[in-house]
Amino acid sequence: MKKLFLLALILMILSTISFAKSNFYINPKVGIDLISKYEKTFDENGKMILNDKTKKFGGEVAIEGYKILNEHIDLGLGVAYQDHADRKHFDYTSNVDISGVQYTSIPVYIASRYNFFLDSKTKPYLKANLGYSFNFDSSDLEEKNTVNDRIEKITTDINGGLYYGIGTGIEYKNYTIELMYAINRCKGSTKRSNSKYRADYDRISLLVGYRFNF
Repeated sequence: MKKLFLLALILMILSTISFAKSNFYINPKVGIDLISKYEKTFDENGKMILNDKTKKFGGEVAIEGYKILNEHIDLGLGVAYQDHADRKHFDYTSNVDISGVQYTSIPVYIASRYNFFLDSKTKPYLKANLGYSFNFDSSDLEEKNTVNDRIEKITTDINGGLYYGIGTGIEYKNYTIELMYAINRCKGSTKRSNSKYRADYDRISLLVGYRFNF
């Protein structure tokens, strides 16, 4: 059902692009997560398994289609593929190196822009996204004992959730640069104890793109 819903929204975006005659544009973009964190993960006894820190960088590829409603407001739809940053945590009390419980997301969302200084070559704008995040490809929780090198892997499972973001951007000669704060809401569980936990992913991202007018 979720895959059908995602496909329907993608087709809606493409059909809107195909049939719009004027006052319409698409904005494909790529981005990297400058700062990111996950919700801390706890076991069924309230002990923290993973902290909120990340390693390496996450990133995304997105495409958004907008209808120009008036001289300041653009409203549209967007879809993105987001590969989130890795997680790693060292438990000094038990000498265990813990990693995993990261995932990939495909959010489908409503996008809106409020534009300033319309007569200028450089046009700043405010941006907001709101939609649903399809979360998948969750990595196993891996615990490695650094004393005896014993490794234990625990299968994890995740669900989708709300996706939202706010930010600001600048458009210059159809090139766009955005700085966005966004959150993918996610609930997970482990197969060992069936304990539930939050796995929300927060970040500040830098995205660059190009505007194609129709």
